[in-house]
Amino acid sequence: MSCEGIWKVEVKGPYGWERMATAFMRNGEYWAASANHYSVGQYTEKGEDLELSLVLTQYGDVRSIFGIKNPDILQIISKGKIKKNKIVCTTKAKGIKNFDILMRLTRLDKFG
Repeated sequence: MSCEGIWKVEVKGPYGWERMATAFMRNGEYWAASANHYSVGQYTEKGEDLELSLVLTQYGDVRSIFGIKNPDILQIISKGKIKKNKIVCTTKAKGIKNFDILMRLTRLDKFG
């Protein structure tokens, strides 16, 4: 199944799933943004397996993430499974060993 399309991005927090961004995936490229951050990068998919390699840039209201206070720019790797119109990934920041974040993407639309 192709993961090309427009996706709602959520992360698992202490109070449940929190909406973080809207992402666009096409031709191996990934773009996402919200009011206080944007992410750009690439993705690869093999069958149901997906890997995202992203650079996350925060601005405005910068939030602590991956155990780092006020990070402006982070390199992120997410690995997960594509199941119909949902993707669930484990996300890690480069150089940070003790903090993983669960990320969920829900397809909003396909291209074409």
